[in-house]
Amino acid sequence: MIRTTCLAAATAFVTTAALAHHGWSWAEDQLSRLTGTITEITIAPPHPTLLVEDAQGTVWTVELGNPGRTRRAGFVEGTAAPGTRVEVLGNRDQDASKALIKAVRITIDGRDFDFYPERIPPGV
Repeated sequence: MIRTTCLAAATAFVTTAALAHHGWSWAEDQLSRLTGTITEITIAPPHPTLLVEDAQGTVWTVELGNPGRTRRAGFVEGTAAPGTRVEVLGNRDQDASKALIKAVRITIDGRDFDFYPERIPPGV
């Protein structure tokens, strides 16, 4: 009985943590724009990420979609490299002390990569 209760509690904890991470509740509701230079690219799960340095020298973590969503958006290994200029449209972390943004779209050399097109208002 104790073992079953512990297992159920552990499962609930892991499920809750996964849903909290994969939801948008941690992010601001309004979309923000970030322009900068890519300093690092990671395509690995659970979420491919870019490190982007803005004009003020702040290095932002830009979280893309999950690997499948990122690939479907057309952003694959070799699409960009450190030194590439990028514009990010996304939702910033509600904690302003964190330089973290979840990208719904990135634009490189005029090409849009839409990770969450359903979150992009018409005309944007």
